Amino acid sequence: MSINAYVTGYANVKKQKAASYLPPSCVLIDGGEFQFPVDEPPDPERLVMVLTTYGRFDYEGRPETPPYDSTFLSFDFTPVKATMVLKQIGPMRIDARMEMSYSDLFTTTVTYVRVPLIAQVTALEVNGVPLDVGPSCRTEKSLTSVEPDPATHPGDHVVLYGKAEQAIGEDVVGYTLLTGGPLAGKVTIPAFTGCGTGGEDLDPLLTASVSGPGNHIKQVQGQTCTPLVPVFETPETRGQCTEDLQPFQIPVAER
Repeated sequence: MSINAYVTGYANVKKQKAASYLPPSCVLIDGGEFQFPVDEPPDPERLVMVLTTYGRFDYEGRPETPPYDSTFLSFDFTPVKATMVLKQIGPMRIDARMEMSYSDLFTTTVTYVRVPLIAQVTALEVNGVPLDVGPSCRTEKSLTSVEPDPATHPGDHVVLYGKAEQAIGEDVVGYTLLTGGPLAGKVTIPAFTGCGTGGEDLDPLLTASVSGPGNHIKQVQGQTCTPLVPVFETPETRGQCTEDLQPFQIPVAER
């Protein structure tokens, strides 16, 4: 049973001491159910269940975000405006672990989202003058995070982390896959390649201005919509889906 949701947020560019706004992007997520972990003995003090599922960005049928503008100062004095897209180049994997205490039914859920993403520049202005970056201006590989479990999850990819807590009878505080919430992480932006036409090499400009480690990302996911069993907005219920089965909730970016 597939679900969908919007996600939006900010991505810092540490070199520029600035952040780029990432517009609401649609994410399509495969269905999945929490199951008992197969490699752990039962815990006498808490119920433990795990979930693994997969998803992808969807913009006009392509696995990418909508285009967004990033404005910064190159070498601290030249204004640069880049129109960029984050392109998914491999599976988006979502792993969640839920633990519920038998004593008070307090629930904690930890979620990791892993996805390989390249940043592609589709348009560039330097000091107000448009420059032709060509069709293949992008980071030379995926943005990368420090992976907490590299043996299980090798390769270059972004890692975002979310945590939720819920007391019995109360709303969820934090992030779960179904209810949404904030996800955060840090990435290294690789060097750029393929930028420029007609013999003009723009790779050094973008690499010097943007590339490097320690760039904080904070994304906010909205409540998911389940098209097969949609929940519409009524005076008695919170809406999860619009009438055309899109996510009802459009999240607001947080810094």
